[in-house]
Amino acid sequence: MRSEIIWGKWYTLYVRVVVHIIFWMLVFCTYYFTYRRLGGSYIWILVAKELFVTTSLFYSGIWLVSKWVENRKGFPVIIFIVLSYIWWLNITYLVCDMLNDFGLKEGSGFYKYVNFFTSDGYFGIYQLKKFPSAFPDFLTLVSLPLAPKLIKLLIAQGNKVLLLEKDQTELKLEKAKLELKNTNLELDKASLERDNLKMELEILKSQISPHFLFNTLNSVYRLAEKRETSTADTIMKLSNMLRYMLYQANDDKIFIVKEIQFLNDYLDLIRIRFGDSVNLNFNITRINEPYRIVPLILLPFIENAIKHGPDRSRKDAWIDVSLTIEDGILRFVVANGVNKNSAESPQGGIGLQNVKRRLELRYKDRYTLNMSDNLNSYSVVLEIKL
Repeated sequence: MRSEIIWGKWYTLYVRVVVHIIFWMLVFCTYYFTYRRLGGSYIWILVAKELFVTTSLFYSGIWLVSKWVENRKGFPVIIFIVLSYIWWLNITYLVCDMLNDFGLKEGSGFYKYVNFFTSDGYFGIYQLKKFPSAFPDFLTLVSLPLAPKLIKLLIAQGNKVLLLEKDQTELKLEKAKLELKNTNLELDKASLERDNLKMELEILKSQISPHFLFNTLNSVYRLAEKRETSTADTIMKLSNMLRYMLYQANDDKIFIVKEIQFLNDYLDLIRIRFGDSVNLNFNITRINEPYRIVPLILLPFIENAIKHGPDRSRKDAWIDVSLTIEDGILRFVVANGVNKNSAESPQGGIGLQNVKRRLELRYKDRYTLNMSDNLNSYSVVLEIKL
């Protein structure tokens, strides 16, 4: 971690050098006043000894401690303290042994200090009886300048953790923003797809052929010419159908009883159009539940039966239509006779491809459609889970 991130941009190389100079001057003063109590003319040698030991530990070993602290390893730090104590003991013994040749005044504090470390020889410095007196001096003299460095390392490590947590929090925030953006994109995409589907459905509904309307108007015209009493009722049925197609069929779903009424009116107009030349049957099981269905989804199959049946040939023409609902499953069957020796009618409904597309859009995985083309008949069986 860069120092400017932790300590600020003010902590430049020049500032660091000045701070270190001032720091070691303070340490020198501390050591001087510490050994001054011993008296004598050679205290500066002990001060120099402490500076040597402390600086060697500070600049050569502290970078190891920083890595151990950063990696949260406590055992190596303890080993470092033990080895530092041994290093301090050895340097202290060598310096005190050298000072014995200077003819120190017996009984003085300085003499007692030197004699403490050299009286029992080199291995005597490791005696347990000297540990209670030597180790506190070590901690006081060596740990004093090392403490600020260790504190700095701990603060730096804490700042690293805080910065890491901050970065992780910011990363999570960015991830949440990205997910929100993706969610909005998905919602926009879904909205666009919905609008496209709605537009496609509207186009498919608008493709219902108007030819039946023209044929029905011609039938009404012939009724009017004959002054039939059923003319007014026929016009009313036609008016109801047009109102249904223009207004109610725009709803997403409608009650199935309304769709059935529309089909009844449509088949009544077909009876008027073809008269007795076509055998037309429409059977509906009584429906008690208010089921809903996509409007005008059933009409194309009846139109297709008329196109390939009586519109193609009136000879032996027949149409059977049945509609039942059991356990929420609508079953719609349309069958018609086919005279395949006659030419196909150029007119017709919207076509089976159109209604298949509407079924796929509105009842995907909820419908089955089976068509059978036999020698003299054609049938369609549609089942929808409402």
